[in-house]
Amino acid sequence: MTIIVKNEVDFAEESFYDQVLLKTEYMQRYREEYYYYREKGFYLNPYRNYLSIINYFSEINEYREQHAASFAKRVKAQQKNWRECESVVSEVIVYQSYLRPMNEGLVRSISFETDECDVIVERCDGSKYYLEVFCIMPDFPTDGLIDIRTHTQEAFSSVRQKLLNKVRKQGQFSKDRENFAVIELNNRSIAHDFTILSSLSDGYKINIELQTMKSVSEGYDWNKSVFELPETKFLKGIIWFHLGAYQYRKTLLNAYYKKQ
Repeated sequence: MTIIVKNEVDFAEESFYDQVLLKTEYMQRYREEYYYYREKGFYLNPYRNYLSIINYFSEINEYREQHAASFAKRVKAQQKNWRECESVVSEVIVYQSYLRPMNEGLVRSISFETDECDVIVERCDGSKYYLEVFCIMPDFPTDGLIDIRTHTQEAFSSVRQKLLNKVRKQGQFSKDRENFAVIELNNRSIAHDFTILSSLSDGYKINIELQTMKSVSEGYDWNKSVFELPETKFLKGIIWFHLGAYQYRKTLLNAYYKKQ
């Protein structure tokens, strides 16, 4: 008699509501990575792996089928484009993270409107805040040279320019309401908080006493922050998280924001 021992992935796959999604190139790549890391005994990110993504989709589907179907449709259509699919999953992670607060009575509802923003969270008092999610993944050139400038202010790949591009080219954050930009730093090479704070401020600066060559002061220079630009006047703040761990997110509020 042959005994087949099933693991947690087998059970998750068998009960998953959308088998076509599991067969996409994107999800299959995550599946291969999951088994490779587990068999080698390497660290497996608990917030962004094959099993966790399956669970995120399943929980959203239980809450609202049409929203889960919308996310899945985008992955299926772009399954060969890794970066685009990663961006969709960033939205999935953010959306799913509000399901527990909603079940606990801390949030009234979660939704999205394609022409409005990625996630809309309604509080129990009826007020809403609007989340525009984007996923930052540095480009690695084929010549082997690594040039990561996400922490700068002017580089196209910087957090600041990616944020401003949302306004200038996509028309985001143009309505007077509680808008938040939600940024997932989706690569281990990105320097966590420094990336965000350095790019949104005028950089991390160190003042040195020339005679002694010792530091007399240092810190982020907020004299020329991104919040002083007209493009961000309707942006209440920036939320950021690293590699899927939205529950450990941090928030930077716009001191100039005043809802009319």
